[in-house]
Amino acid sequence: MIFLRDMTLRLPVNRTRYPFSAQVMEAFDSLSFTQPVTILCGENGSGKTTLMELAAAGVKAHTIGASGNRRNKTLLFKEAARKMHYTFNKQPMRSFYFTAEDFVRYLDERHDTRREAEQMLNEIESTYTGRSQFAKNQAAMAPLSTLSEMDGQYGRSLLESSHGEGFLSFFSARLAPDGLYLLDEPEGALSYSNQLSLLALIDQAIQMNCQVIMATHSPVLCAFPGAQLLSVEHGNISEISYDHLESIQFLKYFLSNRSGVLKQVGIQVDSSASSD
Repeated sequence: MIFLRDMTLRLPVNRTRYPFSAQVMEAFDSLSFTQPVTILCGENGSGKTTLMELAAAGVKAHTIGASGNRRNKTLLFKEAARKMHYTFNKQPMRSFYFTAEDFVRYLDERHDTRREAEQMLNEIESTYTGRSQFAKNQAAMAPLSTLSEMDGQYGRSLLESSHGEGFLSFFSARLAPDGLYLLDEPEGALSYSNQLSLLALIDQAIQMNCQVIMATHSPVLCAFPGAQLLSVEHGNISEISYDHLESIQFLKYFLSNRSGVLKQVGIQVDSSASSD
């Protein structure tokens, strides 16, 4: 299902103020989404995140947490989205925006919450010494409820998982029919094997009538079959095939010429140990 069909810039805008000062916005007119899965491909700094944040603000996507840097970004792009027009084929039942950065911050916040709850229980154990068990149980109710909710939310504590396993569990728990999901460089939290697991979850989402928009420079995540691949490079956005992606061409070249590439950047290679 394609919920968000396109996003178009309403002129005029202040080109000296971010995000409209970003290179990717210099020649931006509109961006259309033609497949249930759209992947923005490009290197760091190409403008993928700017486009993702504008899309997330336009669809009023839920984000992970609402403090610090995330709150500031949300407010900035909420204001910028007023200069955009968003066209929908149909409104999604829910929209969610995930970034690896937000997820790591979310884990840190959960860790702090758990530590505070456990510290509170220890203080109650000490403070209520000699008092009735009923009084102690009443005082401990709130921190115990917090710990129980955290442990039960995902089947196992996210804090006991690797970042990759935690991200997959977190994303999987939020998948629901008729949803719009935006993922900004999720590979930051995922190994290659976990990236394959994420592709399987994206496929599951599509079977549930969802739309997925993802920004990545991962050759694994770019390989989702039938995805609309958009190259974001030097301020331009254009459709591209998988084999013509710059990252794919470089990876193929590197794997075939590993020693030569390493030498080009000044790394000495022991020819007796090289398999090239």
